[in-house]
Amino acid sequence: KQWYQRRVEAAKKRLEDQELDAESETRANKVHDIAEQIGQKLAKAEQLGNEGEVEESVALLSEIEKLKSAKRQAEEEYRNNLPQPQLQQQKLRVCEVCAAYLCLYDNDRRLADHFGGKLHMGFIQIREKRNIKKKKVPTATLR
Repeated sequence: KQWYQRRVEAAKKRLEDQELDAESETRANKVHDIAEQIGQKLAKAEQLGNEGEVEESVALLSEIEKLKSAKRQAEEEYRNNLPQPQLQQQKLRVCEVCAAYLCLYDNDRRLADHFGGKLHMGFIQIREKRNIKKKKVPTATLR
Protein backbone atom coordinates (compact mmCIF):
# COMPACT_ATOMS: atom_id res chain seq x y z
CA LYS A 1 0.00 0.00 0.00
CA GLN A 2 1.08 3.51 -0.73
CA TRP A 3 1.59 6.12 1.99
CA TYR A 4 -1.47 8.10 0.87
CA GLN A 5 -3.65 4.98 1.05
CA ARG A 6 -2.41 4.27 4.57
CA ARG A 7 -3.20 7.87 5.50
CA VAL A 8 -6.83 7.52 4.32
CA GLU A 9 -7.20 4.20 6.14
CA ALA A 10 -5.79 5.63 9.37
CA ALA A 11 -8.22 8.56 9.24
CA LYS A 12 -11.13 6.17 8.62
CA LYS A 13 -10.04 4.01 11.53
CA ARG A 14 -10.10 7.04 13.84
CA LEU A 15 -13.68 7.71 12.83
CA GLU A 16 -14.81 4.12 13.39
CA ASP A 17 -15.18 4.86 17.10
CA GLN A 18 -18.18 7.03 16.24
CA GLU A 19 -19.96 4.32 14.24
CA LEU A 20 -23.71 4.51 13.71
CA ASP A 21 -26.09 1.68 13.02
CA ALA A 22 -26.17 0.40 9.43
CA GLU A 23 -29.33 2.27 8.45
CA SER A 24 -28.06 5.61 9.76
CA GLU A 25 -24.70 4.96 8.13
CA THR A 26 -26.42 4.41 4.77
CA ARG A 27 -28.30 7.69 5.12
CA ALA A 28 -25.12 9.51 6.16
CA ASN A 29 -23.25 8.09 3.17
CA LYS A 30 -26.03 9.24 0.84
CA VAL A 31 -25.75 12.81 2.19
CA HIS A 32 -21.97 12.67 1.91
CA ASP A 33 -22.04 11.37 -1.67
CA ILE A 34 -24.45 14.09 -2.78
CA ALA A 35 -22.34 16.74 -1.01
CA GLU A 36 -19.22 15.42 -2.71
CA GLN A 37 -20.91 15.59 -6.14
CA ILE A 38 -22.00 19.17 -5.43
CA GLY A 39 -18.50 20.20 -4.38
CA GLN A 40 -16.88 18.65 -7.43
CA LYS A 41 -19.44 20.15 -9.80
CA LEU A 42 -19.07 23.59 -8.20
CA ALA A 43 -15.31 23.44 -8.67
CA LYS A 44 -15.80 22.31 -12.29
CA ALA A 45 -18.39 25.06 -12.95
CA GLU A 46 -16.02 27.68 -11.56
CA GLN A 47 -13.21 26.34 -13.73
CA LEU A 48 -15.42 26.38 -16.85
CA GLY A 49 -16.54 29.93 -16.05
CA ASN A 50 -12.93 31.05 -15.77
CA GLU A 51 -12.16 29.40 -19.12
CA GLY A 52 -15.04 31.25 -20.81
CA GLU A 53 -17.33 28.22 -21.17
CA VAL A 54 -20.33 30.09 -19.75
CA GLU A 55 -23.10 27.91 -21.20
CA GLU A 56 -21.59 24.70 -19.83
CA SER A 57 -20.99 26.40 -16.49
CA VAL A 58 -24.65 27.51 -16.30
CA ALA A 59 -25.79 23.98 -17.19
CA LEU A 60 -23.67 22.60 -14.35
CA LEU A 61 -25.13 25.17 -11.96
CA SER A 62 -28.66 23.96 -12.77
CA GLU A 63 -27.54 20.39 -12.03
CA ILE A 64 -26.06 21.63 -8.76
CA GLU A 65 -29.39 23.18 -7.75
CA LYS A 66 -31.10 19.81 -8.24
CA LEU A 67 -28.40 18.11 -6.20
CA LYS A 68 -28.77 20.70 -3.43
CA SER A 69 -32.47 19.91 -3.22
CA ALA A 70 -31.73 16.19 -3.04
CA LYS A 71 -29.11 16.86 -0.36
CA ARG A 72 -31.57 18.85 1.77
CA GLN A 73 -34.06 15.98 1.60
CA ALA A 74 -31.39 13.40 2.45
CA GLU A 75 -30.14 15.53 5.39
CA GLU A 76 -33.66 15.89 6.73
CA GLU A 77 -34.26 12.16 6.46
CA TYR A 78 -30.95 11.49 8.21
CA ARG A 79 -31.62 13.93 11.07
CA ASN A 80 -35.19 12.72 11.61
CA ASN A 81 -34.03 9.14 12.12
CA LEU A 82 -31.11 9.85 14.48
CA PRO A 83 -31.36 9.28 18.21
CA GLN A 84 -31.31 12.57 20.15
CA PRO A 85 -27.78 12.34 21.69
CA GLN A 86 -26.20 11.66 18.31
CA LEU A 87 -27.97 14.63 16.79
CA GLN A 88 -25.67 16.96 18.72
CA GLN A 89 -22.53 15.20 17.54
CA GLN A 90 -20.70 16.43 14.45
CA LYS A 91 -20.67 13.74 11.76
CA LEU A 92 -17.39 13.52 9.86
CA ARG A 93 -16.29 11.70 6.73
CA VAL A 94 -12.83 11.09 5.33
CA CYS A 95 -11.99 12.39 1.86
CA GLU A 96 -10.90 9.38 -0.22
CA VAL A 97 -8.30 11.45 -2.06
CA CYS A 98 -6.47 13.44 0.62
CA ALA A 99 -7.70 11.94 3.93
CA ALA A 100 -9.06 15.28 5.15
CA TYR A 101 -12.02 15.24 7.53
CA LEU A 102 -15.17 16.65 5.97
CA CYS A 103 -18.27 17.46 7.99
CA LEU A 104 -21.42 15.85 6.66
CA TYR A 105 -23.24 19.16 7.03
CA ASP A 106 -20.62 21.42 5.43
CA ASN A 107 -22.12 23.94 3.07
CA ASP A 108 -21.56 23.48 -0.63
CA ARG A 109 -19.14 26.38 -0.95
CA ARG A 110 -16.87 24.88 1.70
CA LEU A 111 -16.91 21.50 -0.07
CA ALA A 112 -16.15 23.14 -3.41
CA ASP A 113 -13.24 24.96 -1.77
CA HIS A 114 -11.98 21.64 -0.43
CA PHE A 115 -12.20 19.83 -3.79
CA GLY A 116 -10.50 22.74 -5.56
CA GLY A 117 -7.97 23.27 -2.75
CA LYS A 118 -4.22 22.88 -2.91
CA LEU A 119 -4.03 19.83 -0.66
CA HIS A 120 -6.75 17.89 -2.49
CA MET A 121 -5.46 18.85 -5.93
CA GLY A 122 -1.89 18.09 -4.84
CA PHE A 123 -2.84 14.54 -3.88
CA ILE A 124 -4.54 14.08 -7.25
CA GLN A 125 -1.38 15.27 -9.02
CA ILE A 126 0.83 12.99 -6.91
CA ARG A 127 -1.30 9.99 -7.82
CA GLU A 128 -1.36 10.90 -11.50
CA LYS A 129 2.43 11.34 -11.62
CA ARG A 130 2.95 8.08 -9.76
CA ASN A 131 0.72 6.25 -12.23
CA ILE A 132 2.70 7.72 -15.13
CA LYS A 133 5.98 6.63 -13.53
CA LYS A 134 4.54 3.22 -12.75
CA LYS A 135 3.88 2.70 -16.46
CA LYS A 136 7.43 3.77 -17.41
CA VAL A 137 9.36 1.92 -14.69
CA PRO A 138 9.07 -1.80 -13.89
CA THR A 139 7.15 -2.43 -10.65
CA ALA A 140 10.09 -4.18 -9.00
CA THR A 141 11.97 -0.86 -8.68
CA LEU A 142 8.99 1.10 -7.28
CA ARG A 143 8.09 0.97 -3.61
